[in-house]
Order: sequence, then C-alpha cells, then structure tokens
Amino acid sequence: MFSNSVRRKVAAAALACSLGVAGLWAGAAAAQTIVVSASGPSARSYPAGKSLAAGSRIVLAAGDTLTVLDSRGTRTLRGPVTTSAAASATTANPSFAALVATQNRRRARTGAIRGAGEAAKPSNLWYVNVASEGTVCVTDPAAVGLWRPDMEQAETLTIAPATGGSASAPFLVGQNVTTWPASLPIAEGASYVISGGGLAKPTRLRFALLPAAPADPAGTYAALDAKGCDAQKQLLIGALKSPD
Repeated sequence: MFSNSVRRKVAAAALACSLGVAGLWAGAAAAQTIVVSASGPSARSYPAGKSLAAGSRIVLAAGDTLTVLDSRGTRTLRGPVTTSAAASATTANPSFAALVATQNRRRARTGAIRGAGEAAKPSNLWYVNVASEGTVCVTDPAAVGLWRPDMEQAETLTIAPATGGSASAPFLVGQNVTTWPASLPIAEGASYVISGGGLAKPTRLRFALLPAAPADPAGTYAALDAKGCDAQKQLLIGALKSPD
C-alpha cells in the first residue's frame, strides 16, 4: 500500500496536470482570432477562415483591408499597419449573448433586428430563417424556432421532409417566430422543403447539429464554418461589427 505522503504527491501531480490541460484549452479559446475577409496586396496571406495565433503579427500593406473576428467581436484593419493578432482592447459586444441565447425561444412572438436601410434579420442565431436556403446549425433540436421577416399577415407554412409527408407551421399577425412542428424530427443531415406562407419560392434547408453553443464569437464562427452554416456566419458577423 502507498503511504499518505505518496498519495498526496500523486494527487497533487494529477491536479496540476488537469489544471494545465484546462489552462491550455482556455488559452487556446481566448487566443483565437479568425480571418473573416481580406482584400488588397496581402489578401493571399489571410484567407477567410484562417486562425491567427495570439502572438503572431498582422502586417498589412497600403491598400489592404482585413476583417477579423475574435473574443470581443469583429474589427476591420486597413493598411499600412503592423499590429498584434490578439483580441482588440474594446469592451465585449453585448449583442453576442442575446444573439446566441437558447432560453425561451419557443415562447417568442417577435424576434427581428433591422439596421437603417437594411432588411430585417433574425434576432437569434439559432432561428431557422424560412426565406434562407442552405445548411442551418442548431444546438437544441427540441426547441427550434421558425423565423419570418414579415409579420403583418397571418400565414401558414408547409414543411415537407425528404422522406415524405408534411406538417404545418402557422404564424399569427404580429408574430415573427413560431415553433418548429414536433412531428418533424430534427437530426444531423435531415432535409426539408418549406413552401407556402407568402414565400416567393420553396426554401430547401438541411440541418446540422452542434453539441453545444460555443461561448465566444470566434468559437461560434469556427463551429458554423465547419458545418457550412454560411447564412448564420454572416448574421454573426453583421451583429458584432465594431468601429474600425
């Protein structure tokens, strides 16, 4: 049998190891800076989706424009400039927490954001935009909300799975958001066609599941990018724009 002193040493070593691993993960998450877009002479050095280490330098020439997403939101840099890839020193964007919130979405009646001169957009990243085709990422398959841009009329959508059959999703007057039909299961790769309800043409979408909602903007962008959820990536970027 081991002595108490040996047991204490082993326990201390295990704790140090676990804390070290946790620290590495936390450091990696905090350090993550992702390229959103780039143009100009240096654009080839900064392809969209590239992850920049916190200790690395960003070097831009005259005519370069680089937009990056980090733990605090988006920022746009214009050359000539040399700067760090670490997160910008601005305050955290308060829009992010609301954008990725997963509580009480099934009870929501309205949920739209609209900038000056812009079309309405979902106020939550996990809403299914009935007018947007492509892959949609969700974190909670049992609590998915359908979102429409226009809420002036009562309308009913028809949702048809690739396997056959269909279900209805009604919207009331003044309602942007309604609940996804419980009779239609949401699973990885499940495909559906949404029609009716004032849509100009049927909308085809495919679901992708995320095990959990990432805790920061850069991690969220990376998760959406890995699944091909392009419309949600653009929604995230637009909601987290910060001054240059």
